[in-house]
Amino acid sequence: MTTITTNTASAALKKLFDAQAAQAIALSGDEAGIKALFPLLERIGKVTGGEGRIPFVIVAQGPNLTLSVRMENLVLDDKTGVSYLTDSRVTNLDDIPQGHYLALDVEDGRKMLNTKPSVCLAQFKRDKRYGGTVNEGISTVTYEPEILRHHYVDLPGSRCDSDGVPYLNEGGRPRLLARWFDFAFPYYGSLSCGGRLGLGA
Repeated sequence: MTTITTNTASAALKKLFDAQAAQAIALSGDEAGIKALFPLLERIGKVTGGEGRIPFVIVAQGPNLTLSVRMENLVLDDKTGVSYLTDSRVTNLDDIPQGHYLALDVEDGRKMLNTKPSVCLAQFKRDKRYGGTVNEGISTVTYEPEILRHHYVDLPGSRCDSDGVPYLNEGGRPRLLARWFDFAFPYYGSLSCGGRLGLGA
């Protein structure tokens, strides 16, 4: 695992931002709002490298961005995703920035394979990290759908009906579902982030 300064990483961060922004703009229709996040890159102090680590993930927000709409923009092998969860049933454990924001230092879950979501959350708290939410998970896998070829993604920062843990897997197409039992599976891992940065932060 390596760390590099923002100055060293600036070109790579801009390239990553541009790639994510194109998809976030297509999803949200808010070009100005998404591009307004770009100056926040200057506040990223260091970038942690390693397999499964992403310096940031753009999370677009808006009243029309339902889980179904988000999943329709997640494409793997030319097959669009589908949500089996109702938006009104899903809540987040942490306070989330209003409007579009950056989830920082995202780990896609491969470090937490075969670990119960409850155990992952406890570890994240010790590490001063946060369990990934449904929107953060969908955004991450939308930008990097190949993640689902490596493992499936638990999203312990959100809940469905108060105690169900949402997750992303692939069963002929990308799917958003939830489970109501706290089990560990060798091919599932919990996504996390090191922080969240919005325009009002």
